[in-house]
Amino acid sequence: MPRGLEALTIVINHRDPSITSHETRVVSGKVTESNDDTAEIDGIEHVSHPEPDSTIKQRQAWSGATLLKHWEKTVNDTTYISDIKQTLSEDSKLMIMSERYREPGMERMRDWVFEKQ
Repeated sequence: MPRGLEALTIVINHRDPSITSHETRVVSGKVTESNDDTAEIDGIEHVSHPEPDSTIKQRQAWSGATLLKHWEKTVNDTTYISDIKQTLSEDSKLMIMSERYREPGMERMRDWVFEKQ
């Protein structure tokens, strides 16, 4: 998590084969919101260029009841990589998200547990 992260809310709208998410973060007292991010759950790598000298590659696929997401962002010559596994608890009240994140000079693994509200 970014330094100073105080809160993270993710709103997910899943209508197979599409999934849309929206994030609201509070970092060091400052609230930021992401644009809605819609992706296809089809196992195909999708490539976009959201800004000059920037490329995003992402792929999402089901592995049983687990949603796997691979995301790469390259800016100039630097690549940031995130592999995420998302699963729901049997009662669908908790979402467990595990991430392996890599960038030059850093690698981290983190797990989150989100409650359905």
